[in-house]
Amino acid sequence: MHPKIVLSKDKKPFISQRWTQKQNIKFDISFTYIIMISFIFVLLIYYIWIINVNATKGFNIRQLELEKKNLLIEKEQLKVKISKLESLDNIKDEDRQNMEKADAPDYLVIKEWINYVYND
Repeated sequence: MHPKIVLSKDKKPFISQRWTQKQNIKFDISFTYIIMISFIFVLLIYYIWIINVNATKGFNIRQLELEKKNLLIEKEQLKVKISKLESLDNIKDEDRQNMEKADAPDYLVIKEWINYVYND
């Protein structure tokens, strides 16, 4: 060996400042990637949750619209039943069933141009 070269096993290897900065940059870049991937993952989960909420609300709205339609149909059917029960033919039939027949009916004819005097 050359007399001016000295090998020592006890000394630490030379670490330059540039090498340490490069290692820090690698750590910063990988940390940034981890943060960005985590952020994207959180946004993806949020997006799926929002879609699920909207789908649930849409399903509920469709169910309520069907219920409303059925109730409107039922309302119209009830209106028809009410109008049938309140019809003049039905009322006349009920009145005839509950009334007694008159034996000797007397009719009073009132004319507008004649003044009548009523005595009690």
